[in-house]
Amino acid sequence: MMNMLIPFAELGNYILFSILAGHVALQFVPEEKKPVIRIPKPVLLLSTLGIIIFTLGPIVQVISFFKEGIGLQQATLSAFTDFQVGKAWTFIGFMATLLWMTIHVQGSRYLQAILLFLMFLGVGYASHSASLSFWSGLSSHTTHFLIVSLWTGILIHVSWFSKKQSNWLRFLRWFTPFALACLVIILISGFIIMFSFVEPQDYMKSWVLPYGQMLLLKHISIIPVIAFAFVNGYLVKKALYLSSFNPRPWLIGETILLMIVFYFTGVLGTLMPPHEIDLTVSSEGASPWVEWLLSKDIIAPLHIQFIPSLQTILLMIISLLFLTMIVVSFRKTKPYLGIVFGISFIAALYMGLMLSIAI
Repeated sequence: MMNMLIPFAELGNYILFSILAGHVALQFVPEEKKPVIRIPKPVLLLSTLGIIIFTLGPIVQVISFFKEGIGLQQATLSAFTDFQVGKAWTFIGFMATLLWMTIHVQGSRYLQAILLFLMFLGVGYASHSASLSFWSGLSSHTTHFLIVSLWTGILIHVSWFSKKQSNWLRFLRWFTPFALACLVIILISGFIIMFSFVEPQDYMKSWVLPYGQMLLLKHISIIPVIAFAFVNGYLVKKALYLSSFNPRPWLIGETILLMIVFYFTGVLGTLMPPHEIDLTVSSEGASPWVEWLLSKDIIAPLHIQFIPSLQTILLMIISLLFLTMIVVSFRKTKPYLGIVFGISFIAALYMGLMLSIAI
């Protein structure tokens, strides 16, 4: 039960950090270059308090792991004083309290930015990457999470909380290159993080483990987000020149797909990265889901090959058709169809890739 709740706590964390990051970032954007945004102050205040609660997830996981061996009291004390996640939670909680006070009194936007950045550093400090290689892990994870939250946060604000259909063209003129730069930084920092746990040549081998499954799903789910970003960055801008087109529904669609990426990332954060895949398979076994899907027992040492069949090639072609339909659905101005096509793309490509591996 706990393993099911923690990914949702991580998802909540990503959303709340994004809301705060978007709020702080948009304070530095001139009013004429963004839509009119009215986000209730209680949403911002509850976001800071929610982060304090949701960041308890990894600590609860540590406590539940050790309580049988050393007792609940000692496990709790150790989680908060000996583990990076506990020390980070204390730091993040203190900074979040200060941020709550600053937002409540409508304090300096610069102070808000500093406090929020320190909270992002706290998340980076508690990451798996930092525990493996402190400085490189801290910088790569903090950068990755910060840029993702900025991109997502601005989208959340302008799509869910904008009130008037004005200044969209001026907003998209700066946000489109900004989003492109964010995407490049996210990909670079993401690959740095991934390769610190999984060697490039072992990427496909990792698919037999739960960690590799979530990593694959996360990577696949980013692709329809990029397709939506293309629609929102190029086609929406073109439509705004021609008519009073309302881009909000399409931006909302992009945020919904980003929530799917966040969920896979949340599950990924609850799993231990496999440093030696064969050893992990020998000691803990492969993913039961993968064994069921491939209809065979998976044992080490692994010898995995990518051998697509006619059926799996058709699945991958169908996934590309779904991706194309995201752009085509723009002509019908029905963003919910784009979301359905995006989810269908994830499912089709995932099945096509998984059924193509031979062990």
